[in-house]
Amino acid sequence: MRRWSLSLLLVAALLPGLGSVTGCAARTRQTSQETRAVTPYLLDTTEPSETATSPPPATPPVTFAVIGDYGIDDAHERAVSKLVASWNPAYVIATGDDYYKPAGGKGTGKYDESTGAYYGKWLKDIRTTGSRHPVGKAPVNAFFPAMGNHDYSDATPSPKTYLTYFKLPGSDFANTSGNERYYDFVQGRIHFFILNSNTQEPAGTSSTSKQAKWLKAQLATSTAQWNVVVDHHPPYSSDSKHGSTRYMQWPFAQWGADVVISGHAHTYERIMRNGIVYFVNGLGGAGRYGFKSPVKGSVDRYRANWGAQKVTATETTLTLEFYNVNGVRKDRFELTAK
Repeated sequence: MRRWSLSLLLVAALLPGLGSVTGCAARTRQTSQETRAVTPYLLDTTEPSETATSPPPATPPVTFAVIGDYGIDDAHERAVSKLVASWNPAYVIATGDDYYKPAGGKGTGKYDESTGAYYGKWLKDIRTTGSRHPVGKAPVNAFFPAMGNHDYSDATPSPKTYLTYFKLPGSDFANTSGNERYYDFVQGRIHFFILNSNTQEPAGTSSTSKQAKWLKAQLATSTAQWNVVVDHHPPYSSDSKHGSTRYMQWPFAQWGADVVISGHAHTYERIMRNGIVYFVNGLGGAGRYGFKSPVKGSVDRYRANWGAQKVTATETTLTLEFYNVNGVRKDRFELTAK
């Protein structure tokens, strides 16, 4: 079990036209050693050895993108995909609704229209009858979606169409769940847990379900620097159409999650609850929603344009930024490991 002392540092910026400054929050985990003894030493006057080795170089930062509710095949999805491509991310995480009926197509080709046509660069292990994206373009799968409610209602027959098109997390990754409806994988310092928050899930969606027990057990044994949970239905949301999803209000922080990212609400929101950060990211292309009164812990909200999250992981930080399709940063949040 890892033991990190984490501080959550918000780097606040006054955003053009918003006229407000965001705040900050902190969370601390128990460290494995509270004190360290100081050992006296003698001055070493020997010449340095010619064979002495230098410390290993720092690992370069890794950037990935998070998109949500994107699969509409229209100008808005195209604008978001161009924004994402401009970052040249190592991989892409999707919070669900990977296909909407207006995208058209037949069979697994439906996802060729909604996903392959825009994010084919990051897809490898797909099986498609469409023509807008050739199979196997990426050397390693780098596109990791969650299932949304429209993946059930629109991509019929469901969930067969989704599960036939995508092979998750991909042939190059280990997955402890034994299925592709919900799964996990490790990318560098991050352990991702992609949940199926749809009530059709055979393993259940309550905090005591088989799916939840799997998540709890895997979080408990994770040795990654960051544990990131992704699902479609947001545990907490201030959007005016769906709002919070009570059945997904699992004790994520208690189990060891650092970040929870969801879609479903076609807005962007950052919420601080139970000592961790929750994001709603659903501005990937489908129609935008409004807001009602902010839920408890809501720190930042945005719905004026479509956009995506750009996330950068270094040896000590995880920085999550939301940009609209005009390239304007609307929020920035940073987790720091010590």
